Amino acid sequence: MSACFTTSWDDGHPLDQRLAERLARHGCGATFYVPLRNREGRPVMTGLELRALNAGFEIGSHTLDHAYADRMPPSAWAQQVIEGKRALEDQLGQAVPGFCYPGGRVTPQAVASVRAAGFAYARTIVNLHTAPGDDLFRAPTTLQLFPHSRAVLLRNWLRGGALGARAGAAAVAMRHGDWRERVLSLMRLARAHDASFHLWGHSWEIEQQGLWTDLETVLREAAGLYPPSARCSNAQWLGLAPASPAVHLATQAASSSVAGAPIVDACPLPDPPSRRPPC
Repeated sequence: MSACFTTSWDDGHPLDQRLAERLARHGCGATFYVPLRNREGRPVMTGLELRALNAGFEIGSHTLDHAYADRMPPSAWAQQVIEGKRALEDQLGQAVPGFCYPGGRVTPQAVASVRAAGFAYARTIVNLHTAPGDDLFRAPTTLQLFPHSRAVLLRNWLRGGALGARAGAAAVAMRHGDWRERVLSLMRLARAHDASFHLWGHSWEIEQQGLWTDLETVLREAAGLYPPSARCSNAQWLGLAPASPAVHLATQAASSSVAGAPIVDACPLPDPPSRRPPC
């Protein structure tokens, strides 16, 4: 589809329900990439919670138990991809077209396994892009919802390739030491040039860093810049699913069911801080 605001959220933590409520409140689409278990010890949503979330948002796979492609033999990784897709589809009762590489670890073999498993697309964590690009199995992002320093942002720009294509966004982002203003300025610039903005992150990290108010600010700004039909899921952004007002109605309905769950605003973060993923 044309320029849009899309968001995606990784790891399937129960706090995704709280996040979904905020997204629905502002009429924003999203894709949640979930494993069925998490080998790092973080909790994941139950099948019931996933089905409630699926009523208003796209659900994608994040391997069976949050496995990194470069930390196991290719055959074990392929099994993680296949079993993660199968188990998630069993939970939801429908096909799951999207995938996200845990930790952003993308190798040629990892991509080949995702293709072979029958996914239609896969998302990376490469940042500073305001268009989806041509490779459906290396879909990029714009920025992570996290207070990264300029040094981290610069390092990731240099490592992410396509330096020229990302230079304009990098220049705008680097102009601001305050990460909140960085997000808002880049979003406004993208909208002014009829480009897209892809925000991504982790609900457990939002809790850990105390970013819920900042999230509200970003979503409120996005709702003011992009019309409802242009606030979409990752699959819609990539042109793999139709944009429809019905999606936003479903999102509102899902917000009600998610908000009614006891975990929404009372979910503690029992897992200790761990190494955050690269932006």
